[in-house]
Amino acid sequence: MSMLHLVRTSAFQANDFQQCLNVIQASDTLVLLDDGCYNISHDLWQKALSKVTLSALYIVEAHAQARSIAIDKNIINALSLEALMTLICETEKSVTWQ
Repeated sequence: MSMLHLVRTSAFQANDFQQCLNVIQASDTLVLLDDGCYNISHDLWQKALSKVTLSALYIVEAHAQARSIAIDKNIINALSLEALMTLICETEKSVTWQ
């Protein structure tokens, strides 16, 4: 069964993103939000790209914009706050990395 991984912390300050990448499966979904948006420029990001399909990689657009992070929609999908709530409600299992 697939899992929704919500990453809220930066790998520049904590090891939550690394722990997430150690357990994430190819069928899982990964969402960067809050300071987790900074992970898009961390060295671990390439590991995320190799483990999860592009269609399952998301960044909360409002959180990225608040941190002046440009979103390359060729490598990650932008997600509105409303869409995030829908995704959380529709997913049976989730884990928050914070």
